[in-house]
Amino acid sequence: MTLLLAACGDKPGDAPATGGASMTKEEVKAAVDKVQLKPGQWEGRFTVQDIDLSNMPGAPAGMKDQMKSMMSQTSLKYCVTPEEAANPSGEMFSGQENKDCTYQGFAVRGGSVKGQVSCKADGGTMQASMSGTYGQEAYSMDMDMKMAGGPNGAAMAMKARSEGKWIGPDCTKAE
Repeated sequence: MTLLLAACGDKPGDAPATGGASMTKEEVKAAVDKVQLKPGQWEGRFTVQDIDLSNMPGAPAGMKDQMKSMMSQTSLKYCVTPEEAANPSGEMFSGQENKDCTYQGFAVRGGSVKGQVSCKADGGTMQASMSGTYGQEAYSMDMDMKMAGGPNGAAMAMKARSEGKWIGPDCTKAE
């Protein structure tokens, strides 16, 4: 389920929001607690829709297609326990605990979710915005990520989609 929102905002294609009040991890978790999922076996998919390497000097030909292929998953099965379904963790939407990340605009209501996250690492920054829909038996999320500050000023942008659906009450071993 971490893939669901490894990155977070508004409509794909919009630049991630800057400014505004930051949210704590606890505030993100409070928003996420409104999501009620059905426990059992889920199947998810993460698909990279587009990668922009135009600001990455020296990127070899074919790198874009290779990255899209490597980062996209055809299918991933996972189990959501009754405890996880009743009380989704903040990590579901905000990713792993990272003191170098800030969160903004997380809102979960009426079957819609949106938010932004900004992280700093190794001299670079990653800003991501996401928006999507969720229900007890399905979710879909569009993500727009922008990374800057790589070696030699390298930067890239990526649009991706994460989708999942409940496939049954009984969990099986990962495939």
